[in-house]
Amino acid sequence: MERKKTSTDDGSIATLTELCLMHGDDPTLHLRLADSLWNAGREIAALATARKVYQVLKQKNPAEAGLVAERFGEEITVDEKYPPTTQIYSPLQEVFKKSLKKYAISIAKGDILFHMGDAADLIYLVLEGEVALSAEVDGNYALVNYLYSGCLVGKDVRDKAGVYKTTAVATKNTVVLPFTEKLLKKAFDKHPDLEIQFAKDMMLRSRVELLSSIQSLSRAPMGLRFLLAKRSWDVTYAAGDIVKGAHKSMPYVSFVLSGVLHLYDEQEGEEPLYCGRMTSRDILGLNALMHKEVKSLVIKAETDCVMLCLSFRDVEDLMDLQPRVRKKLTDTAIVFSQQVTRTILLQKKMNI
Repeated sequence: MERKKTSTDDGSIATLTELCLMHGDDPTLHLRLADSLWNAGREIAALATARKVYQVLKQKNPAEAGLVAERFGEEITVDEKYPPTTQIYSPLQEVFKKSLKKYAISIAKGDILFHMGDAADLIYLVLEGEVALSAEVDGNYALVNYLYSGCLVGKDVRDKAGVYKTTAVATKNTVVLPFTEKLLKKAFDKHPDLEIQFAKDMMLRSRVELLSSIQSLSRAPMGLRFLLAKRSWDVTYAAGDIVKGAHKSMPYVSFVLSGVLHLYDEQEGEEPLYCGRMTSRDILGLNALMHKEVKSLVIKAETDCVMLCLSFRDVEDLMDLQPRVRKKLTDTAIVFSQQVTRTILLQKKMNI
């Protein structure tokens, strides 16, 4: 349901936030806070707050919980463990009903369906049970998604890289039906509406995986990563493009997905000084968000680059909701600023 945003006093949000901390399970106060956050354009925080209202009300007053869901949308109706996932692929069973008994695979709880990095030659329709997807981030595994009956597992079968980007583990005794990409296309020819949905589903899940691969975000709740993924966008730069000019500010936070960026200090009347490079999973824009940006810094794409972007407001909401994430992002910004400043000083010292 589309909801109109209006101006809201930040002071009233701060007051309501304090009241909600004092009265943790009061749906009336939390609903007022959710409305105020929404009106201020803070969608992530509003939806997270409205989800709490819904979870409280659905136990005691389902009808009122339904009204809250109508106001804020289905995103608030799902458990944090089970963010919205398309479950409409069950009709594909009909296409291959003669193959169900012959080709369906039973997987015991704890068994691995495929590993991250394996060749992505099959996609699986979950008939029964549940599969957890996780991705390795700096030696640790981050939970990416849960998929259950009616969901497709192994979307990377259509990815150019040709490998699975996650590891799939059965969390219950599970039955899946495998398809090759060719058979999947045949099934989608009979259900073109499902192919359109699959493309949308694949894009969202890919963005969740990308956010999950960033160490500072990997421990944020899965449902929150889904909310962020739905509001993210891609930006592509060609080699030689200026990502940030001298005395300009980054307009949003960007996570480098691929490519190499070079950093330069450009002071008026002086030769540019090389200050280092940024590569995959580095973050741009945090210093601008925290008002600690090195204004003379220029960021230039050395190769073709792709970045996943989030608005400052969404990142601020993320940090407000997750103090651990705030600390990691703040530490990242401080280290980056110190490193750039120290590099500039050392470069100037060498040029004396």
